[in-house]
Amino acid sequence: MRRRTLGSAVLVAALLATPAACAAPPAEPAAHETPHGYVEGAEEAAEAQPRLVALDGAGGVRVLDLVTEEVHGLAPLVAAGPPATDGRHAYLPAADGSVRIVDTGAWKVDHGDHVHYYRAAVREVGSLPGAAPVAVHGDVAVTALTLADGGVRLLDRERLDDGAVAELATIPPSGPRGPAVPYEGHVLVPGERVAVHDRAGALVGTVDEPCPRPAGAAVTRRGVVFGCADGALLVTGSDGAFRGEKIAYPRPVGDAERARAFTHRPGSTTLTARAGDTGVWVLDVTERAWTLHATGPVVAVNTAGEAPRC
Repeated sequence: MRRRTLGSAVLVAALLATPAACAAPPAEPAAHETPHGYVEGAEEAAEAQPRLVALDGAGGVRVLDLVTEEVHGLAPLVAAGPPATDGRHAYLPAADGSVRIVDTGAWKVDHGDHVHYYRAAVREVGSLPGAAPVAVHGDVAVTALTLADGGVRLLDRERLDDGAVAELATIPPSGPRGPAVPYEGHVLVPGERVAVHDRAGALVGTVDEPCPRPAGAAVTRRGVVFGCADGALLVTGSDGAFRGEKIAYPRPVGDAERARAFTHRPGSTTLTARAGDTGVWVLDVTERAWTLHATGPVVAVNTAGEAPRC
């Protein structure tokens, strides 16, 4: 997928009035340029275009367009677990240990101060053997599949967007790990400390602040948040240098109550997580503060978070 950034949709040439004796040469015809944010083969929309990927016990695979209410049926799959997503593609773990990749045809391009939303046809991208992921995170360049054994497989995101599966690198297993997250031109892989890898998979550094027994991750506008046994670790980076800041729980928290998976509006700095049977955790990353809502057991939780950028 190639993006072209332009100042306007059409440039109009105007002739300037000059004395006849000093007339300027005729202006070159202006090139017809494509609009800012243009993505080839996609339709731009004014709002988010959510699509839901559903698997059923009989092997059915469907993509539901929540805007048009259309249902796109795909080839059946004997699934080994729930699907995961990098924000555009769905990763469907199959019973044979492979992962099947589906382009949902709905995504956004975030320019920081505004967002472009796109829609295109649902399509099959391909499959990757021996790569059923337990977590998936991606950015515009790389998608990281974290496997059950702690290994990480890095896929070329641009090739995925173009409809092909291309593997960039593999990071071998190395003890218990949380989800790997592409961030600031690198890949963060949480263990007892967060390892920093380059996009070719090579280890180039570590974050000093520890993260015991990592579980769960979220990408926010203020950095990457990893769930740790003693709270959350906020990792920020710039120019290849990364630092960690611990956001401790307000009181001692056992394994049954700790946050293990974060939900939130993409990019938001307000995160939610189940707190076991006790209730719901809300993490305000901006304020570096946890709040526990003792609701009792919940099935799922999420938050609207910050207002969307227009």
